[in-house]
Amino acid sequence: MFKKILVLVCSLFACVMVASCNKEDEKVKIGLVMYQWTDTQGKNMQNYCNYLEENFNVEFAYESTYYQDDKHLECIENLISQGCNAIIAGYDTSLESSIDTCSSNGVYYIVALDYIAAADLGSTKSDYFLGGTQQFGGDLAALGADYAKAVIENDLTNVGGVSFPAWAFNEAPEIYAGFKAAIEAATDATVADCTYANGFDQTAIQTATQEVLATGVDVIFGMSSGIDYVYPEIRDTDVKLVSMGYDDSVASLMDSGKLIAAGNNNHAACIASCFVRIMNGISGKQYKDAADGEYNRDGIINGVASYPVITNKDELNDYKTYIVTEDLANGPVTADELKEVMLDYNENATLAALNELTNRTLAEVKAARS
Repeated sequence: MFKKILVLVCSLFACVMVASCNKEDEKVKIGLVMYQWTDTQGKNMQNYCNYLEENFNVEFAYESTYYQDDKHLECIENLISQGCNAIIAGYDTSLESSIDTCSSNGVYYIVALDYIAAADLGSTKSDYFLGGTQQFGGDLAALGADYAKAVIENDLTNVGGVSFPAWAFNEAPEIYAGFKAAIEAATDATVADCTYANGFDQTAIQTATQEVLATGVDVIFGMSSGIDYVYPEIRDTDVKLVSMGYDDSVASLMDSGKLIAAGNNNHAACIASCFVRIMNGISGKQYKDAADGEYNRDGIINGVASYPVITNKDELNDYKTYIVTEDLANGPVTADELKEVMLDYNENATLAALNELTNRTLAEVKAARS
């Protein structure tokens, strides 16, 4: 009898150990929904997700809406059916429905490229919603002022701006206001009000750009994919470009003198912020300072991510070396740095520390790697 009991106990112990090991070995699966994955933004995000897979027990799955917002929920449902524990959406598309769908399936939901306010949620309440991510470093006027430095340093005197519609790109007015104020405070330049296109496509932006060109400007702040959509309209003119947006043509356009500033979201930092908050949530842990008014407005926590602005070739080299690098062990947010702000690794980690980490300037990231 004793032997039978011993065998039974050992068998039960073995089962518990196997189950425990399987749980520990089971990867967290995170889905991502974006408009597409072949542009600079998509590639930057995927590269960083690949880096996370190499350093944490996590795997990623991807869905594309191909700019069809009515496909967003279908993408969410596809990722849930693939067994995702959490989903990162690029934007606040179909926000309430997405949260409800995820919550009913026990899946966490978070937004990577939009700040989420209480008004955006309506009556939706869910412990599975982990908030949004504030782009542009969290200070829109300061970002505009960073772009203004290029105009001031180049002694340009007649300034215009082109943007996507303000109802969609709702940060644009405050960014442009900071840009305009900084130039007017430092120079006698004439800065026109920003011209907002009536749509998102290239034709709408081209029309708006032509309207601005007709006023006789010598520089345009292209806030609507400046390199892709605004530059083609000014290519054969003497007008300079300050661009929100970045691609591989930046170096040659700066060499030609046509482009005097460019910038882009720190996409790796956006994903890093979401990833940490997801892993904390899955572990059932919350930052002690998450209830602080600075980080939790109306019950919603938002992360923050930097937006590097490039005004010369030295900054461009640093941007390539530390922000959009393939060597992400020396990139904008390393695995070791993430562990310092993840509650599974550091019980004293804070939301303030996470936000500080993902909102470092280009110079601060460079200093951290030196």
